[in-house]
Amino acid sequence: MNVEAVLSELMPQVPKNVFSNWLEQRVKLIWLDDNDDRLGMTRFEEGSVELVRRRRLKLDPGNITIGLHPRLIDEPKLLRHTLAHELLHASGVLEHTNELHDAVEKIAPGVAISDSNLLQEKREEFLSDTRIKNWTCSHCGYVWQRSTIRKPKRCFKCARQL
Repeated sequence: MNVEAVLSELMPQVPKNVFSNWLEQRVKLIWLDDNDDRLGMTRFEEGSVELVRRRRLKLDPGNITIGLHPRLIDEPKLLRHTLAHELLHASGVLEHTNELHDAVEKIAPGVAISDSNLLQEKREEFLSDTRIKNWTCSHCGYVWQRSTIRKPKRCFKCARQL
């Protein structure tokens, strides 16, 4: 899979934001280390204080580096989703808001964990390192082993809200 081709395909689909005009000239792709726990990252080379100033004045953001996990090359849909997410950050959307996630889903829909070996491995790494290994219902006392990242909203046994 040619990552540069995916980048060229996704770039025009990124909604207009403060740094959108400079994306084509400023974005550089790199590969993260194999043992990195992130799927992707966006780094503005000018630093945070200068970035705030450039956003406020709508100036050129300077060089932008997007790093992708090398195992994404084996999962094209997850690669597209991750790259779309990082491109939105590069365009000037710095916070993880619902608008950011909705825009990413529109450009490159996400992948279910059950369809991605990489996401399954990342989930297992997270669960093995987490402090909370199980949950207990305060209503019925039922205890179940943690198998998800998010806390369930209801008890699996009595269905009351947690």
